[in-house]
Amino acid sequence: MSKISFLSAILITSLLSSCGFHTPYKNTTLNASIIASTNNAFADELKKRFDQEASQSLIVQIDNEVQKKQTASYKSDGKANSYTLSLSIPVKVFNNNNKLLLSKDFSVSIHLSKMSVTQADRLQIEETYAQLRSTIVKKLLRILSKFNEN
Repeated sequence: MSKISFLSAILITSLLSSCGFHTPYKNTTLNASIIASTNNAFADELKKRFDQEASQSLIVQIDNEVQKKQTASYKSDGKANSYTLSLSIPVKVFNNNNKLLLSKDFSVSIHLSKMSVTQADRLQIEETYAQLRSTIVKKLLRILSKFNEN
């Protein structure tokens, strides 16, 4: 009976340890000069991920983000039931010699059900745009780290 308890404890421990938890991603050797308009939420989020102590090996030019909210479905009374939220951010990456390395519009979208309370719906939309922005930051950081290796 004790062998079964011991084996089940090992099995449960191994299952819990393989749940996929990882520490937050922070590239400690990457820093870049960011060119963006003031109050650019994407640029602010990207700056948080850089190591300010590292030398700036790249120049990142960020244009204004484009947010789109399109109604995806309607209720029987004609009111919106769900949305498709899209976020697009044009980005250009240069090396220190001003050679263009990347010019790309990063885009992501998500389907979102409308909430019944207007204020809660607005907060949900704002939070979703923040999550979409974070997704694009992660994609861009992977690309920048490859440029930084070369």
